[in-house]
Amino acid sequence: MIPVRVQEEVFDYLRRLPPQPRHALRVAIKGLASESGDIKSLTDELEGFFRLRVGSYRVIFEYEIIAGRRMVTCLFAGPRKWIYEVFQSRLLE
Repeated sequence: MIPVRVQEEVFDYLRRLPPQPRHALRVAIKGLASESGDIKSLTDELEGFFRLRVGSYRVIFEYEIIAGRRMVTCLFAGPRKWIYEVFQSRLLE
């Protein structure tokens, strides 16, 4: 099992969702500990990051080595239609 850290921004997004998608995203994020789910590596400017697909929502995360342990850090979550553009613009800030 890999430890999963979730940034506060992801928690804030989850709190604003209706119960059904919020539950689905929470279950999927917990599944990252066993690297299960619809996971795909991102390309081009977002190389090094990964996405977890949960219906029409996406969670962007990365693998990190902290204190010698491999860890998953969930960085950003949102609907598919705008998540990649917004995340990329935040990286450039």
